[in-house]
Amino acid sequence: MPAALPDASILQILTSAQRPLPSPSAVALELMRALDRRDLGMRDIAKIARKDPALVARMIQLANSAIFAGMRPAVAIEEAVLRIGTDGLARLAIAMSLMQATKSATVEGFDLRRYWMTSIQRGLVFQHLSQRVGKMPSAEAFSLGLLADVGLLAMVVSLGVEAVTSDAAGSLHSLGEQQRARHGFDQGDASAVLLSHWGFPVALAQAVRFRPLPAETGSNREAQLAECVALSRSLQLHPDGMEPDAGRMRRLAEHLALTEADLQGVLASAAQDMASMATVFEMKLEQKEVDAEFDRLRRALAAPPLLLDPVADQVLVVSQDDGLRASLRQALQSAGHAVVDAATPAAATDILQVQGPRVVVLDWADGTEMAGLCRSLRQAHGPRIYLLALSRGMDQHSVLSALDAGANDVLSAPVLPQMLIAKIQTGARATRVLAASEAERSHSQRTQRTLEQRNAELLQAAGTDELTGLGNRRALDAFLPMTFAQALSEGQSLSCLMFDLDEFKVINDRLGHDVGDQALRAVGLVLRQQSRGMDFVARVGGEEFMMLCPQTGVDAALRIAERIRVAIAAPQPDLPPLSVSVGVAVGAAGFPDAASLIRAADQALLQAKRLGRNRVCLAPTSSAAAG
Repeated sequence: MPAALPDASILQILTSAQRPLPSPSAVALELMRALDRRDLGMRDIAKIARKDPALVARMIQLANSAIFAGMRPAVAIEEAVLRIGTDGLARLAIAMSLMQATKSATVEGFDLRRYWMTSIQRGLVFQHLSQRVGKMPSAEAFSLGLLADVGLLAMVVSLGVEAVTSDAAGSLHSLGEQQRARHGFDQGDASAVLLSHWGFPVALAQAVRFRPLPAETGSNREAQLAECVALSRSLQLHPDGMEPDAGRMRRLAEHLALTEADLQGVLASAAQDMASMATVFEMKLEQKEVDAEFDRLRRALAAPPLLLDPVADQVLVVSQDDGLRASLRQALQSAGHAVVDAATPAAATDILQVQGPRVVVLDWADGTEMAGLCRSLRQAHGPRIYLLALSRGMDQHSVLSALDAGANDVLSAPVLPQMLIAKIQTGARATRVLAASEAERSHSQRTQRTLEQRNAELLQAAGTDELTGLGNRRALDAFLPMTFAQALSEGQSLSCLMFDLDEFKVINDRLGHDVGDQALRAVGLVLRQQSRGMDFVARVGGEEFMMLCPQTGVDAALRIAERIRVAIAAPQPDLPPLSVSVGVAVGAAGFPDAASLIRAADQALLQAKRLGRNRVCLAPTSSAAAG
């Protein structure tokens, strides 16, 4: 095996091949360099992006996708930067330009469409995983998952498709071992080297390397980030001949304090977003194609854990005859069984209590004590233990006495090694199947007991804005129609309050995105503190928030809006002066549907902006004004 190559040598191999390596566009690389300049604001980032009109169009489309959509469509690159974030936008520009560079390329024996489909799916999986474990913002997580296996593409181009082809069906990690044996590096190393070369932070670049599964949970953020990347790879779409490794999925999930229900939720969310996200990357996917791809992963994950059961292959030999014990040990060990032995039933009982072997060979020549041991083992363990009796004489009485005491089978001693091994392996297989069946039943019961609780948690996670902890647009879409219909049928008032943080783009430009994020959290905190238990509060865009207040008329809604406006305008430590413009609409009567109520509040918000900001405006309560 060649020695592991240093990163500089790997980069030279990847970039000096006869066939040029697909590279990010000049604009994408300029955006990455701009991240290191703290003097550049959102408008500067937008100005760089405008050098590539196609990139601008795709970023605006991405800003309007399910992951980032606000109440109003984004129509300018500044709005896209605001929703996606500067770091996320720059790193996604790398991926988008790479995909564009390979769009018309062909590599014999390599399915580029499948590669990019898997990359998009892995990006979505990593993004939804990050929401649950709190490691990265959405856009940055999606971009890292999307590019986590860019080294595979680089190795195909520079070394040929055989560099990423496994010698036999196996896992992604077995392929990595073969690559290291052939080339001195694997596709994970290649990915890390390229991401570092393109300007990704060291911690993110190193996280995509293949690593052995640690025995314990990672003790720092970098280790946990690497485990999150590894889990997203385990949950990615696999080519034919490479089955998902459900055991590895579960072990990584345990390290990240995630359950099987969490992983199923991640897959469900990714499947829901897959087709629309593929459209952003100019790839057409039918939903039935997406569902078929995800079904294999869901089935692998839903199957009960494979029983890793060395105990089933351990054999206990009980006999007073030292020579018999030695000969049986030799025969069984040659067949791969672990063997323990005991000279007396009492010693055998102690071994069974401590080590728990489920295959036992009993020397029936030892008389009534052995029959008593056989009977007690059968009573204690039932069918979970395999008992094989060795009888010196195969007369009918001996055989019947052994079977009557609970033995599964009887062999004549001295016994042929082949016959002994065949019987032992049959018994071991039977106990393993029974144990697996019981494990499956227990697994199903545990899953059933926790399903309702986990479903509630998953729904909450999917409907929560990760920055403020408020509801998000998805949660609003689920809550609003039901609440509007209930208010309409019961003749109750339903007030909609729309908030927009004034001059938020100026805050981002002058003070940076960290301060901008703090400002959004501060607004979210005020809204949460000022809301009642029955109210619904959500962040529905970059700097836009909404509060739905059931059973709340015009006067009460205006008082709530004014109270929140004043609270946000109060000076706050480490923040510039903040203010919000508020639009209020009161229904449900007078509005044909929930969307009309929202539009009315939005129009009132725009009126508050036009009148000078930092004020509350009320929408007319009529369907004509709301339309």
